[in-house]
Amino acid sequence: MTADGKTRIERNTLKMPMSRLGAPSGLPRFRWQQPIADANTPPNRGLNAEESAHGFQWGKDSILPYRVFDDYDRSLAPGDMELVTITNGRLEATVAPHLGGRLMSLRDLKLGRDLVFRNPVFQPANLASLNAWFSGGIEWNGLIPGHTPFTVAPVFAGILETERGPILRIYEFDRIVEATWQIDLFLPNDDDRLFVHGRIANAADAPKLAYWWTNVAAPTMKGMRVLSPADYSIEHVLPGNELARFSFPDPDRFDGSYPGRWRDATSVFFRAPGAPRMYIAALDESGAGLAQTSTSTLVGRKFFYFGTAAGGQQWMNYLARPGEGDYIEIQSGVTPTQNQRFELAPQSELHWTEVYGALAVDPAVVHDPDYQRASAGTGDAIDARFPPQELAEVDRFLAEASRRPVTERLSAGAVWGARQEQLTGRRLAEGLDFAVATPGDAWDDLAGTGRLSERSLAVVPEEFAVSDLWVERLEQSRAGQGDTWLNTLLLGIAALDRENREEAARLFERSVALKPTWLGLRQLALVATDGAEAERHYLAAWAMGDAPPALAAEIVALLVRNGRFDQLEAFASALPESALGDERVHLGRARVAARQGELDLLDKLLKRNFATIREGENLLEELWVALQRGRLHEALGREPNAAELADRLRQFPVPAHLNFRMKSADS
Repeated sequence: MTADGKTRIERNTLKMPMSRLGAPSGLPRFRWQQPIADANTPPNRGLNAEESAHGFQWGKDSILPYRVFDDYDRSLAPGDMELVTITNGRLEATVAPHLGGRLMSLRDLKLGRDLVFRNPVFQPANLASLNAWFSGGIEWNGLIPGHTPFTVAPVFAGILETERGPILRIYEFDRIVEATWQIDLFLPNDDDRLFVHGRIANAADAPKLAYWWTNVAAPTMKGMRVLSPADYSIEHVLPGNELARFSFPDPDRFDGSYPGRWRDATSVFFRAPGAPRMYIAALDESGAGLAQTSTSTLVGRKFFYFGTAAGGQQWMNYLARPGEGDYIEIQSGVTPTQNQRFELAPQSELHWTEVYGALAVDPAVVHDPDYQRASAGTGDAIDARFPPQELAEVDRFLAEASRRPVTERLSAGAVWGARQEQLTGRRLAEGLDFAVATPGDAWDDLAGTGRLSERSLAVVPEEFAVSDLWVERLEQSRAGQGDTWLNTLLLGIAALDRENREEAARLFERSVALKPTWLGLRQLALVATDGAEAERHYLAAWAMGDAPPALAAEIVALLVRNGRFDQLEAFASALPESALGDERVHLGRARVAARQGELDLLDKLLKRNFATIREGENLLEELWVALQRGRLHEALGREPNAAELADRLRQFPVPAHLNFRMKSADS
């Protein structure tokens, strides 16, 4: 803590329980394999042109070239969380540069109050576009939809010394949009408000469609109400992720501005197109809590809550510790809803400034039954706490500072920004330094000489690139060097990412003919025209002996899908412990046990604490129901009817460690 009120930025380490997080997968995952299900959603109901512009459907976009993080568990053990702390004696913020620059905590030191939810553990779960995600703090979600692809990846971080004090900068290059994002955190001397400046830069000569939502985890509090200007709301209607317009707070159902009144998981977007200023505040029964407002670039405001039903409560416990994980999300974005992107003009930048701080409002105002009076009164308190003129002035200062280079680098991110600058011959953004040590792999060969070295041709790649720029460089390499197993394989992966299966199959066949590799054979399995052919290629890939355990999970999934239970047992019995312990292999065996009526084995397999169950995935519950149906069949000597099964499930309800419903069964 600083006694003089001056802001300091320092590295420090926090000891806390942490689960193991492995390296990202070496398997390129295609659109139909990604964690977010590819499912058509119904047309949006009642949305206007602004709320529909640049709309998209979840699960329809590729996540390549990013790699999925699916190697983690629930074995919490003492660990050291590396952090960077910003403090001035009045407010303290901690940031984790190795976890996407997540702001892990924000504490008002004078009030002795955590303003954002501080997770007591580090526990990944399968909720992000690249699988692994964890709750708590403030996350910076861009430039592709969903939780940032840098959720559990290191990013660039550094300190910029200015005439007003130090700024902590975090930034990275997004490989899908091919633009940069940057967050500058500024805590003025002797102030209890944190200013956050965002900057997105498109250095290309073509427009880009991008995405941005800042996601704040706020601790749930007794009587909490979320207030933001709202003439009406847009809600996610489950199942199906449909967006629909509703009155707000819609007292005919219940007052939806109180998160604790929502039974099921919900997202509520506040809409007030004519509001002079957007803000969001999460305030308790006494009128105290966290508030955020911003410059006009961020037009969207939202809250999300897992709900009070058993499944939602289980999710919050699962992401933290039982009884210590309750939170809601309050969010702000560039678009009115999260089912939209926005356009970045060629060679342009987008800027905004947010400000966060504690807020105390007369509880009679906060909890006025008339929502418009409550939000107007809270808005007056926001204006007093965060005066618009002051925010505009700080925004001008931070916009200018955002183009200055950092004084000291604290951490490095990925090498792909530097490679992009090498390929294009131009800087990605003024003031951002992407220089890092390069691994000397195939992509460095291509970015440099354009020829694949013998060193690169001796190993199966672990990273991939599929953009037009990299495909063009691969084609140039192929024209100058001729076909190699590697350039044809990488071109095939890019073709399959574009869903040109015929061209991809031809390139994969050529690659395997030049040199059989487990990855080439796996790719042939993905484009196979029937199950038997896919199985043959998959087993050949595994027989190469150097494939990662994740490949075994794909093989198990194929065998289960095709009803090849005997083959699955034979395959699984020969797996090494490293692959047999893979959670998806484990679940594949459980599905086979359920289908074949091996109830004791199924019971044993369901006792595991699963780490990678997807948000909204009900497989574990379905397996539990299959187990209870089987037990009842044994007792009755016949197939039970629906009423008998329902009675059995009342006696033996789904255990908490298997219940991940996002919508309650009786909703």
